[in-house]
Amino acid sequence: MPLDLNSNKEPIDQNDQQYQDVLQDLQGNILKSHGRDNSVHIFLTFPNPKENLDKIRSLKQWIAQLANKDIISTKKQLDDAVAWRNEKRDAGVFVHFSLSSSGYAKLGLPNSQQPKSPNLQNRKTPDEKALNEDYADVFQDGMKTRQYALLDPPVSAWEGGFQNEIDALVIIAANDLQEVKKKQSEITNQVQNIATIATVEPGLVIRRKFNNTDDPHVVEPFGFTDGVGDPLFFQKDVVEEQGNIAKNLFSARLNLVLVQDPFGNQNVSFGSFLVFRKLEQNVQGFKKAEVALGNALGISPQQAGAMAIGRFEDGTPLVQSEKDGQKNLNDFDYSDDAAGLKCPFQAHLRTTNPRLESVRKGGPFAQSQEQELGHRITRRGVTYGAEISDYSNLDRLPKGGVGLLFMCYQSDIWEQFEFIQRFWSNNPTFLEPAMSLSRNIENKNYDRTGLDAVSGQSQPGQSDPVIQEVPQPAQNWLKERDQPTAKSDVKFANFVTLKGGEYFFSPSISFLKNLPNLPEDFTAPQLQEPIPSKTYVVRQGDDLSKIAQRAYGDESIFTLIYEANKNVIGPNPGSLLAGQILYIPILPTNIRPESGKEYVVLPNDYLFLIAERAYGDGNRFREIYEANRDVIGPDLTVLVPGQRIRIP
Repeated sequence: MPLDLNSNKEPIDQNDQQYQDVLQDLQGNILKSHGRDNSVHIFLTFPNPKENLDKIRSLKQWIAQLANKDIISTKKQLDDAVAWRNEKRDAGVFVHFSLSSSGYAKLGLPNSQQPKSPNLQNRKTPDEKALNEDYADVFQDGMKTRQYALLDPPVSAWEGGFQNEIDALVIIAANDLQEVKKKQSEITNQVQNIATIATVEPGLVIRRKFNNTDDPHVVEPFGFTDGVGDPLFFQKDVVEEQGNIAKNLFSARLNLVLVQDPFGNQNVSFGSFLVFRKLEQNVQGFKKAEVALGNALGISPQQAGAMAIGRFEDGTPLVQSEKDGQKNLNDFDYSDDAAGLKCPFQAHLRTTNPRLESVRKGGPFAQSQEQELGHRITRRGVTYGAEISDYSNLDRLPKGGVGLLFMCYQSDIWEQFEFIQRFWSNNPTFLEPAMSLSRNIENKNYDRTGLDAVSGQSQPGQSDPVIQEVPQPAQNWLKERDQPTAKSDVKFANFVTLKGGEYFFSPSISFLKNLPNLPEDFTAPQLQEPIPSKTYVVRQGDDLSKIAQRAYGDESIFTLIYEANKNVIGPNPGSLLAGQILYIPILPTNIRPESGKEYVVLPNDYLFLIAERAYGDGNRFREIYEANRDVIGPDLTVLVPGQRIRIP
């Protein structure tokens, strides 16, 4: 029976007959984790169809065969889980297949035909938007273009395999490592003459035994319980969740993760957007920061680490208890800790899932419960690198080479993964002071939240386009529960580094099976021109002045482009390389200079005009000059477009 994502309002009964066709056509791992301990992730680059059309057609035949023979549906995954619970029968090898936008295009399916996000929150288009609402179908753009928005390291700093164009991802998983290796060898041999293996990333689930449960917990390299608190799409899982708060917060409707597959059967064939990011963890740096912060505050390193994560290592939520050992890890919110005196606002758990804390009608963040919960992701991830079993000798802990193969599914990458990263984790003013000010109160314990202590990102000298400043680590920490915070200069941030990744779509199985029969369109896309709020690929012969002229009609504004892309271009603004991806910033023509804020000088600006717009009195121009004499120089009549001046 067809599924209408708009009318589906709650988790479904996985045994309901009306959903069986949908579950049969949906790939596994999307609505529920595949659950295997060992995995490998094979990244493929397809040949250029203009030069190797025969290989492309052979590749499509191979994908169809993979779908017929190996790819596991959600229905089979659920049936296998029942067999494991009832009979302890191992389900064997799991296979999943995803395509990037470039992969679709090389298979003859250009951008106009590819899956699109539903824009469930009705974001404004770039032509109408405010700066922080630059909504786009970022799947088509690809992760490499999003450096300016996410504050990722430049692509030139990624691992070599990820710097290549990535067209597809094959996930292979099993409990038996030898079965994974056997299937990996089989698939590698099948594609050796029709595609290139860009890189291969093995994953291994790591577990630690804690005292609060009988079974070991899945942990990540910092040593903390991981994978707790995903959205629940099946009624059975909601019933098993302990506590009404958890049931309400994690119950999810299917449109949070599913998108109609444009090449499948209407209301039967669905897929999901998949974000993959290889995140390297500096375990030694993190653990030493725990000690340093503990020493600065007079608390234990364990307590300091819990403040950074939001949980103790055994998963006990800090907001629930001042010590570890709790059994229920999900049934909580922050309604009894509005001042952040039990769990700091910058704690990773609190920043990436505020549990309705950001909801306030007329406030600066979410206007409704539905809006905040609409940012949730279906998180899938697995560790890579050597297992760490001893954390006692800090100097022997790894600074790199271990981390998380982060994956998440969603119906809208911009609205879900990117929103969490940009507007929550990277935003040092989320949640404070904005939430307190919107309630006409003052939280004297937090002048600002600061970067998410784990996943927040910043790049030296690169302003975040949302807040127009370089994000800084948190400074307000708790010396004692329910007591005022204390300032600390310990830089508890940037212990996680992106090493590469891509945006994918995991299509319906019926699409994959039918791929060789679909019409092909290999029409080359039109050359992209530089447009404010979008990315631009540098061409041979470009320089920043030429790009600024084409983007703004004024070559003198090239400094704005350079400032927005300094980490990509490097120290010399005259050194552009063909193929570099630049963000063309918005020219803030409608932004009023405001007292106490920084203002970017526009073409044809002069101090009298700026004072007129800031104060309604142009004769106050000398106040602005005196506050910025060191920037402007001795001649107050000469302003340079792109200069940043402070409005007193």
